Amino acid sequence: MGTAELRKEVRSVINKADDKFLKKVLALAKSYEDEEEDYTLPGPPMDVETYRRRIIEASDRVKAGHYTTSEDLEKEMEQW
Repeated sequence: MGTAELRKEVRSVINKADDKFLKKVLALAKSYEDEEEDYTLPGPPMDVETYRRRIIEASDRVKAGHYTTSEDLEKEMEQW
């Protein structure tokens, strides 16, 4: 079932619902919104130019050989 069909089905159920059910749906929706709002990445937000600059810098580091291969990382992890 796609999004459009789900929305139609949910509207149908909500249109027939009593107050008790509607309060539960509202609480669930608010809880879901709170979860979405609480998710943040560490650090300050980046603008597009900063993002592009960091990608170029990372690419330059890889080209210069400054990276760890997965094999080297696995060997290092065995030492932990």
